[in-house]
Amino acid sequence: MKYLTKKICFFLCLGLLIASCNKENIDEIIIDDPVFEPDTIIVNSLVNALKDNSSDGLNLDCVTINFPFELALESGNNLTIDSQSDYNNALNNQAPNRVTDFVFPLTVTENDGTTGQVTSNDILGNKFGSCIPTSGWEGLMENSETIPAFLLENNCCFSLVYPVNLEDEEGNTYVANDESELIVLLATTNELFFSLPMTVALFDGSQLDINTTQDFLDALFDCQGIAPPVTGNGFEITGFACNTIVFPFIVMTTIGPVTVNDENEYADLLLSGIGMELQYPFSLINPDGDTLVINDFDDLIASYAECGIIITVDPTNICDLPAHVNLFFNGHNIFTVFPCPFDINYPLEAIVEGVQQTITDVNSYFVITGAPSSIKETELVYPIMVTQADGTVVTLNNDDEVCSFIEGC
Repeated sequence: MKYLTKKICFFLCLGLLIASCNKENIDEIIIDDPVFEPDTIIVNSLVNALKDNSSDGLNLDCVTINFPFELALESGNNLTIDSQSDYNNALNNQAPNRVTDFVFPLTVTENDGTTGQVTSNDILGNKFGSCIPTSGWEGLMENSETIPAFLLENNCCFSLVYPVNLEDEEGNTYVANDESELIVLLATTNELFFSLPMTVALFDGSQLDINTTQDFLDALFDCQGIAPPVTGNGFEITGFACNTIVFPFIVMTTIGPVTVNDENEYADLLLSGIGMELQYPFSLINPDGDTLVINDFDDLIASYAECGIIITVDPTNICDLPAHVNLFFNGHNIFTVFPCPFDINYPLEAIVEGVQQTITDVNSYFVITGAPSSIKETELVYPIMVTQADGTVVTLNNDDEVCSFIEGC
């Protein structure tokens, strides 16, 4: 009996031990909550950046995507867009017909009116990112520390060195580590600016620090085909020293006189590469807030002198200038109001740094020769004909005849 009692106690203890172990196991069991993945899709940011333009298409800044075009849906189907309302409705689609991307190729029209095909998102993004901002340049003439953001390399002779720091109009900051990130920021952020300083890479491989807007302008004026405004005697104006120009002012361009109403219009003209001659009179504001009326070149030199900058202009024998400079900078279809206005009869040939090239108009002259900022060695190929205001056609056979023709006026 005693033996039986011991045996019963042994099994009872063993049962309690097992029950205790099972209790511990139950305490350690963790039941995970089910994880539900959100129903998300990746949408091309350029699709959402489209703006209403006209009955012809939708704007992607300076690029118009012409109707009809197609958008890809998450279901794998494509949707044809024929109008602004079609586009608006497409953006409101619910799963599984939400918009994800463009269907390439697209037919696009650029700012200059040229129409072509875009075959990929990379090409479309590059065109969009290269659009020159039409606003945000208010600090351009005040040596500020921000520049409206865009892809520089398609408009300037230098490119961005990444990463670049940016900010929006509300002061929020961003970083773009490469071109694709910058394009996304341009598409999704209103009024985006480069925060200076930043570094750019020149086409010769060297790098340049841009600390202020004046540094940006100086770098811009070193680019072939982009020149600062000049005065009637060819003096280049890269800035006004300690003074600030008053808007509006008038410049004479190859397409006639243009009134420049603000920094945005001025930046657009500069980056277009069009030649400009600043017309008198114009006004400057000095550091004391006084207005200086600039009626001629002597007044301009005096305004620099007030800033401590002395400009000495040596008298020039007109025949010491290259013949192409005398010819192109005195034709009335360029800028200058010349005593004997004449038109150059295009096309004509010139040998630029040993290579013969065809000049079809004044803009091609600037691009080919680098005038007026960094003029390349250029020789005219004769004969050249010009037409005077009375309709008389004059044939010029050499540099001396060009000089005599100009001096004769």
